[in-house]
Amino acid sequence: MPPGSYTIMKKLMMALVLCLMSISMAFAKGEKQVVVFDVDLHCAGCVTKIEKNIAFEKGVKDLVCNLDEKTVVVVFDNSKTDIKTLQTAFAKLGKSAKVNAKKTEAAVKAAAPKK
Repeated sequence: MPPGSYTIMKKLMMALVLCLMSISMAFAKGEKQVVVFDVDLHCAGCVTKIEKNIAFEKGVKDLVCNLDEKTVVVVFDNSKTDIKTLQTAFAKLGKSAKVNAKKTEAAVKAAAPKK
């Protein structure tokens, strides 16, 4: 081996290890995701029931109920839960939760960082 090639190889290996570690950390952290559900909300009791239960589901970071629009906005960590799991949690409370694609898209745009 030419002189100094061991040092170059050592630096390249260290850089490779650091890259792999940062990639794995990015995937492990998970991303926040926003979804808007149409939920059959009748009264303030329904809202309270959802707030006291869904907010404590694994991965849920934020939750906003709107009784007038009959919607629930959920912000969650997609490495810990998913939409289907959240819908199952609503079903356990006796509520169907259907994704409102238009409102979800608008919420995602509103939550996106401004450029």
